[in-house]
Amino acid sequence: MTSLKNRFFEDLAQPIVFVLFFATKEQSMSFIQRIFGTKDKTEALVVKANNITQANNQGPRGAYGVVDAWRYQQVLSMIDGLIHPSVVGNNFIELFKTIPEVFWPIDFIAKRISEAHFDLKRVKDDSLVWCNRLGADTILKQPNPIMTWREIVYQHFVYKLATGNAFFRASMPDNITADAIKFQWCSNYWSLPAHLVHVKPMEYSYGVPMFGIASIEELIKGYTLDLGAYSGLTIPYYQIWHDRDGIPELIWGNGYLKAPSRLLAVKKPIANLIAVYEARNVIFLKRGALGFVVAEKKDETGTVALEPKEKDELRGQINSKYGVGEGQSPWAITDIPVNFIRTNLSIQELQPFDETLEDAIKIASVFGIPSVLVPRKDQSTFSNQDTAEKSVYTSVIIPAAKRFCEALTIFLGLDQKGLYLDCDFSDVACLQVGIKESEEVKKLVNERCLSQFNNGLISINDWRSQIHEDALEGDIFDKTKFEMTPEEIAKVDSVIKAQTSPIQINTGHAGEKNPDNNQSNNKPSKGESNERTDD
Repeated sequence: MTSLKNRFFEDLAQPIVFVLFFATKEQSMSFIQRIFGTKDKTEALVVKANNITQANNQGPRGAYGVVDAWRYQQVLSMIDGLIHPSVVGNNFIELFKTIPEVFWPIDFIAKRISEAHFDLKRVKDDSLVWCNRLGADTILKQPNPIMTWREIVYQHFVYKLATGNAFFRASMPDNITADAIKFQWCSNYWSLPAHLVHVKPMEYSYGVPMFGIASIEELIKGYTLDLGAYSGLTIPYYQIWHDRDGIPELIWGNGYLKAPSRLLAVKKPIANLIAVYEARNVIFLKRGALGFVVAEKKDETGTVALEPKEKDELRGQINSKYGVGEGQSPWAITDIPVNFIRTNLSIQELQPFDETLEDAIKIASVFGIPSVLVPRKDQSTFSNQDTAEKSVYTSVIIPAAKRFCEALTIFLGLDQKGLYLDCDFSDVACLQVGIKESEEVKKLVNERCLSQFNNGLISINDWRSQIHEDALEGDIFDKTKFEMTPEEIAKVDSVIKAQTSPIQINTGHAGEKNPDNNQSNNKPSKGESNERTDD
C-alpha cells in the first residue's frame, strides 16, 4: 500500500516540477497556494499582459514566456482536474435515469420528436422517395443492426437535452475521405454516448488556431470515446456530426467545443429534489429515533428512572407483540407507567410534495415546457392543457425536429443528390385544430385571390405566391386578365370552371355505376409492390 502511495505522489510531482520550472517565483508561490491553500474554491489562472512583458525581459529564459504561458495554464487545468475532479456529464445521464422530475421533460420532448413521420424527399418537387438505388433511404429503414430509426432519434435527443451535446456517427471504412458523400458509403449510423465522447483538438506550439482563419481539420483532430477497448481509438472528425444545445466551449480543455447542459441552470432545484427524496426515504424506512419513552414512576423524591431490566422487558414487548405486522396488536398494554415524547417530523409537516412540484416546474421550464403540463400528485388537469401542449409542439418540438433534419441532410450529403430529410407531425391530436384553422385560412385566401384575378388585379403567379406555391413558367402565368388574349382567357376560365364543377369518371359503359368513384387515389405506401425506384 505504501509503494502505491509513493508512486501516486511521484506521478503527481512530475507535472508540478514542470510547471515550477517555467514559472516565475511569484507564479510558483501562487501555484503552491492554489493546490495546498485553504481556499474552498480555486480561482482561475489569468496571465496578465504586464506579466508576459516581464517574462520576455528575463534574458534567455524570457523567450519561453509567451509560448509556455499556455502550457502553464493547461498543466494547472490538469492539476485542478486531479484535485477537484468533475463528472458533470456522467451525473446528468445518471439524473435522467434516476430522478423522475429530470426524466420527464427530456422524455417528453425526445419521445415526441422520435414519433414524427420522417421521410426522404426530392428537392425539385418535394415528392416522397420510396426506394432509392443509392441507398439514401437505408437510414430510415435500419440505421444499424440493433436499433430502429425511432430509437436512434430518441437516443440522440436524450443525450442532447441531458448533456448539451449529441454525437451522430456515420461509420465508414478508413479509406473513405472527408469529401465523400457519406450516405453512399455508410450503412451503420450510431448515436454515441455523449458523456463519454471527447473532442480531440489539433495541437500546435502556439495552441489551437481559434478565432482566426482555419478549416475544421485544423481545429479538430478527431473524437475519442472513453469506453473500454475504444478508449485508444480516434474517430475521424468527418464521421461525426456534433449537435450542440448551446454555446460551445472554445478554449482548449476537457470540454473543448462542447456545450453546457441546460440542467446546470437548475442545479439547486435538482439538489433540493435529491434532499426531498432522501428525507422521505428516511421517514418511510423509519431510520433513526422516532421519540423517547420516558418513565412516569414516582416516589417521595420525584420521578424514578426505569431499571435496565424494565427497559429490556418493555422493548421486548413492543417489538414482539405490538405493531402493524401480522399477528401483532396495534394497541400496547404495559404495567410500567411510561410516556412517549415524539422527536421526528411527519411527511405532512415537512411538506416535501410542494417543494417537489416547484422544483419540477423549474426543471421543465428550462426545456420550454409550461407548468400546466407537469404531472401532479392529484392528477389535476387544466382547461388550457391542449393549448399548452400545442405551444410546446410549435415552439420546441417541431423546430428541433426540423433543425435535426436539415443538419443531418447536409452531414450525410443528401443535398448533393437533390434529396433531403423531412418530418411531419400532422397526425398529432393537439395539432388537428390548428390544421383545420390553417385549411380554412387557405380557402379564404384562394377565394380572395380568385376574385382579384377575375377583376384583373393579380396574375396567376401572384396568386400562387400568396398560397406559397412555386411560380409556373410561361408568359400566360405572369399576365393579368386584362393583358390576356381572348383565347388565353377562355383557356384559363375553362380550367377554373373545371376545378369548381364535380369530376365525372367515364367507365366506358353507359349507365354503369362505378362503386370506386368516391375513393381517393392514394399513393402507394412503403413496402407495396408498385413502388417505383428513384434514379
